[in-house]
Amino acid sequence: MTLDLLAHLSAPEPHRCAVRFYDRTIQVADGQHIRVRVYEPEDVAGITLVWAHGGSWTRGSIDDWHDACLQLATLGRARLVSVGYRLAPKWQHPTAVMDISCAIRWSDTQFGGATYVGGDSAGGTLAAGAALFARDSGFGLAGQILAYPPLDPACTSPSYHQPEQPFPPHSMLMHAWRQYVGTDGTLPRSKYLTPIHEEHLAGVCRTALLVGPSDPVFDDVRALAKKLRDAAVSVSLCEDPWVFHGQFLSTSARANPVHQWVQLELKRMGLDLATNKTPETSTP
Repeated sequence: MTLDLLAHLSAPEPHRCAVRFYDRTIQVADGQHIRVRVYEPEDVAGITLVWAHGGSWTRGSIDDWHDACLQLATLGRARLVSVGYRLAPKWQHPTAVMDISCAIRWSDTQFGGATYVGGDSAGGTLAAGAALFARDSGFGLAGQILAYPPLDPACTSPSYHQPEQPFPPHSMLMHAWRQYVGTDGTLPRSKYLTPIHEEHLAGVCRTALLVGPSDPVFDDVRALAKKLRDAAVSVSLCEDPWVFHGQFLSTSARANPVHQWVQLELKRMGLDLATNKTPETSTP
């Protein structure tokens, strides 16, 4: 399954709707407070997508991701909640995962309806951890939508060592993981760090994954798709040669294909929920 960039470029621009946005401050698990930004399209549906921004767990903010999130929200009817989670190295794992989890609960309380979680790059890793936490805490997420998430703290798979040195380079990812989990060489004992290390994935919500074959995290994403399928989790895996790491942030005049993919997956998952259908697993 691919996004088919040539078809995307030749297709007419998708309809865009007006969107209002506003900030809220929410309390998180340790009693601290973080900021979220809510994007509400006109004629908003009963769907909320909680989004975790990228930035190697150490950078980025809801302000930095504002233009991209606003563009994403104009393409559909889902409410988008962008989370200003706390950053490493000051706040190491599992703080950010718990912040995302609290934003999921807050969104469900505020808006009801179907709640999804998603993220791009490092935010996708956090969203995956939050989806595991939701399963373990009995919260019924409608789905998770993950764009090119790094999933292996050791960065051992062949796709990290391509001769072309794709972005982000191996050294940058290794440094980011050390900042996120600590520099003493040991990983925290937490199943919510990465789903690749979790033995039991049964019961995780339906999952959509996007990655390009030149992305260093390509093998990670493929491995996660296989583990989820083996656990009988519904998976849609999109491997597209025209998708690159960090593309979520692109806000050119033409609609971002990653944003369109997110909206297509929301629509697909929503239709499946409405018809009580278990979707078939998609393959490249």
